[in-house]
Amino acid sequence: MEQQIPKKRTNFCGMRWKNGIRRMMKYTTILILFIGLIGCSQQPKEGVKLSGNLEQFPAGGFATVEVISENGVEPFDTLNVDGDGNFVEYLNIQEPAFFRVNLNGRQIITLILTGEETNVVVNAHGNDPGGFFEVSGSYDTEYKNQIDEMMQAYRQAIQGFQQEQMQARTNGDANAFQTSQFQMMDLAKRTEAELKELIREASPSLASFYGIQMIDATQNFAFIDSITTELQAEMPENFHVESLISQVSARRSLAIGKMAPEIALENPDGEVITLSSLRGKYVLVDFWAAWCGPCRRENPNVVRVYNEYGGEKFEILGVSLDKTREKWLGAIEQDGLPWLHVSDLKFWRSQAAQDYQVNAIPATFLIDPDGKIIAKNLRGASLEAKLKEIFG
Repeated sequence: MEQQIPKKRTNFCGMRWKNGIRRMMKYTTILILFIGLIGCSQQPKEGVKLSGNLEQFPAGGFATVEVISENGVEPFDTLNVDGDGNFVEYLNIQEPAFFRVNLNGRQIITLILTGEETNVVVNAHGNDPGGFFEVSGSYDTEYKNQIDEMMQAYRQAIQGFQQEQMQARTNGDANAFQTSQFQMMDLAKRTEAELKELIREASPSLASFYGIQMIDATQNFAFIDSITTELQAEMPENFHVESLISQVSARRSLAIGKMAPEIALENPDGEVITLSSLRGKYVLVDFWAAWCGPCRRENPNVVRVYNEYGGEKFEILGVSLDKTREKWLGAIEQDGLPWLHVSDLKFWRSQAAQDYQVNAIPATFLIDPDGKIIAKNLRGASLEAKLKEIFG
């Protein structure tokens, strides 16, 4: 009798379970690959996001980002502007710098970016040099724009005062002219104080570097020196800061409160006059020249002040940057300048001009009886106000 081998029972449940596992692994693998592809396509771009809208950007126009480097203005990136004037770009910024958004060569918007911003938004007209623009997302740029607005308002006010003074001259109204001058000086002091406060808030940053360019370095050296120190600690290798450090170092020897460099030059009679020989008096060292139009126009004001305050306590030492003796002496006579005069007739190569770092005239330095510098570039109403403060 043939032995029958029992058939093996199929475990349909087990088969279904195994097949389910296989299908699950297959689908899981596909899902992982799919998610990986999505992840690759949606990775966040690196850099500072620069976006915005240009209301009137012309079709076919160009929009670029430029950086101000040691070599000047250089291309940095390109903005792709769509048909509705929108753009989005990511900028790879390695260090704080000044950038320019150049819109078709028509409208240029300056930004200060550090590389730490996340989303900087620039909305603008897009085709008008004086057109609307607004920037958000960059603290340094916002400080810069506040400085610009303050200085624009100040310049407009100064123009108004200058028109008043021209009208007063025309009318021969000396009181109105003087009143306008003093009001203008008061505005200058208030604006300077507000500007310094804004710069202090922004420091240390390129916005503070930008702001101190608007301040009279001769009258505010200590403030500029302190901002420079903060900038040097924050970004010592930035080329803007390196340049500022060099300038401040050069000016330090002529700062308010420092001893005035000696001057030893010949007067028209060939006698050597020294600045140190005038110790005990307040001395206005006045760099000028016969060929200098602004100097000659200022001379009547200086004569008037000298006639009022000149004497035992106050003297003027005129240092001429002329090249010929005849023109130098001729200007002294024509303008009726009664104070002390000296020159080596070496033009800009004059030793005194080099020692005092004079690169533009008129330039003045007020020296106290001990030989220390107490003020610079005083003329007109500011000179008169300072002498009135000293002598009453």
